[in-house]
Amino acid sequence: MEKWQDPTESQKMEHIRQTFQNHEMPVESFSDSIMKRIGDEGMEKRASRKGGNDFLKKSLVAAAAAAVLGAGIIGSGFISPVMAETLKQIPVVGSIFKGIDDKGLNAAEEKGLSTAPNLSVTHDGVTLKVTDAYYDGSRLAFAIEREGIDKDKMMAEMFIEPIEFDPEVKEQQYAKVTMNQSEKGLLGSAEVKLPNGKNLESQMSSFGDVEGKKNAILYDYRNLNNVEALGNEFELSITVPVTQIAEPFEIKVPVKKVTEGIIKLDLNQTKEAEEFSYRITKLELTPATSRLQLREEGKAPTVKEKDGYTTSEMFYEIVDELGNAFSSSGSFNLPAIVYPMVDKDFSPFPQTPKTITVKPFTYSIDESHKALRDEEGIQVKHYYPELEQTIQVEQE
Repeated sequence: MEKWQDPTESQKMEHIRQTFQNHEMPVESFSDSIMKRIGDEGMEKRASRKGGNDFLKKSLVAAAAAAVLGAGIIGSGFISPVMAETLKQIPVVGSIFKGIDDKGLNAAEEKGLSTAPNLSVTHDGVTLKVTDAYYDGSRLAFAIEREGIDKDKMMAEMFIEPIEFDPEVKEQQYAKVTMNQSEKGLLGSAEVKLPNGKNLESQMSSFGDVEGKKNAILYDYRNLNNVEALGNEFELSITVPVTQIAEPFEIKVPVKKVTEGIIKLDLNQTKEAEEFSYRITKLELTPATSRLQLREEGKAPTVKEKDGYTTSEMFYEIVDELGNAFSSSGSFNLPAIVYPMVDKDFSPFPQTPKTITVKPFTYSIDESHKALRDEEGIQVKHYYPELEQTIQVEQE
């Protein structure tokens, strides 16, 4: 099951940051309610924990992985407890991409499209090794394995301070993020620099423990913005902070762009209904992701809602001719807003579609931006058939 359909806290925060940075609209008025919503969710998660750090054991990049080497032997009872504990500490063998709950990276690994750099650096008895990497021009993902410290978790607890926007400041304003330094050997957010010295720019990024694979962490960057001029082969500089170790871990990683199975379409398709219209400008399909870019204009549509609820911003679902459907994610369910530019990420299609139908929809949300759910716990959607349009992927 593709977990990207249910956005993680990291994805939500990244979307909020990108919204405030990149869209020219009066969203400042939502900042207080958004930060309150983040705080409320944090309290809900803390209240529901059974153990002190259970929530940190859950990967931000949701993954359901195959058993680590020796798990079958350990569970069989044919070896001593000492040997079992030794086997538990053996580093992950094979691709970390293999078996995780991410359709795109699974497909890339199975087709031999990912690489295994196996480059490492050591500081203060801790070694970080880049074991897997994937890049297709729209998505970059890499996995890191840790040696020297054996813990169930890899990711440091992050603290995000609310942004105090100053309308007089023209430069981009970022939230301050710090790591909890109470434990040694936990990893924070990576800084990825391109050969020209500039930071990699993406519309959505996340990182987190790889569930089921001890001492492994996955970093994922989607909807990349500033990589077009880099060509098909180049070197990235990846710097990762580690708790209680002063010197950052910097690893130079050669990257080779995946070129097979890539479809890029520049489009100019518009659909309008009442006061709202949207124009599809680009569609990109790769083995690991689907990407749709569009522009919205006019007034966001609204529907008659249940008491206490209002209509959210517009979301989009893409469906191929076989019925494979994927919905956009990563938003914070803001009230009805029109975005000058929308850059959405979806799961990859299992095979190259002949056609893709774009289906706009909204959620019903309350004043805290929580979506209304049905009896089965599924978010209630409202579709707009009059705004649907179809993209011809394969020319007849």
